[in-house]
Amino acid sequence: MVPTVADIVAYVEDLAGHPLNPDEGVQHGSPERQVRKVLLCWMATVSALNVAGEHGCDLVLTHESLYYPYDAIVRQDNPLGWEEWCTNRRRRELLQKYNLSLLRVHGSLDEICIFDDFAQQLGLGEPVAGEGIYKVYEIAPCTLAELAERVKARVGMAAVRVCAPRGMEQTVRRVGLPWGGLGLFVNVAYQQRLIEQGCDVFIAGESDDYGFRFAAECGIPMIETSHEVSENPGLAHFAKMLAECFPEIEVEFYRCPLIWRVV
Repeated sequence: MVPTVADIVAYVEDLAGHPLNPDEGVQHGSPERQVRKVLLCWMATVSALNVAGEHGCDLVLTHESLYYPYDAIVRQDNPLGWEEWCTNRRRRELLQKYNLSLLRVHGSLDEICIFDDFAQQLGLGEPVAGEGIYKVYEIAPCTLAELAERVKARVGMAAVRVCAPRGMEQTVRRVGLPWGGLGLFVNVAYQQRLIEQGCDVFIAGESDDYGFRFAAECGIPMIETSHEVSENPGLAHFAKMLAECFPEIEVEFYRCPLIWRVV
């Protein structure tokens, strides 16, 4: 029997231990769609959707918001005409052109593997404080400069952004991980919770000026990798999990690259 999108949803919910979150679920197509081939990606970008269509996929399983503004599908305050913004229109047209269904799995995948896989990618051991997605890890004391070099090597980046409120020679030893977008200003409550657990340095996915400044005024340095770099390892891991659970489905992982460069 050919699995359906609904079968994949049930698998995710079983792993997460709860129903899909409000921002998750089938956002294009039908839950009853049979799935023989799926493309799993960090974001359903134009490039990812073209690959899915050209490779004959039935389903795109994506982690991030399909349309702009963020969570446009479920929010009620979208600006007029958002559906016809160039990015949104192009993505919708490709979903229609290739007859693709789309399933978004966001926080549930963070809980299942994305957070832990970022910690593993960084070479961190068992947490010394916290639980779930609120964990702090202890490392041998080193300078912020030394830790930044270690992070670059671990994630394969030539450069990272660093906020160093006490200079690059500040000694750090307790690491918190605002992975994905949790270094952004809208998520500083996450930073605060890690600070309360004794964190003295952040290794983040994506941050911004407000997010950096919140940490800096607490004396906490932050090393920023990128949103996709911090989450791609977990998504690649989940692609393997999905293939093992559903051997009838061909699973392809599309690694969304960095969208920026240092010049």
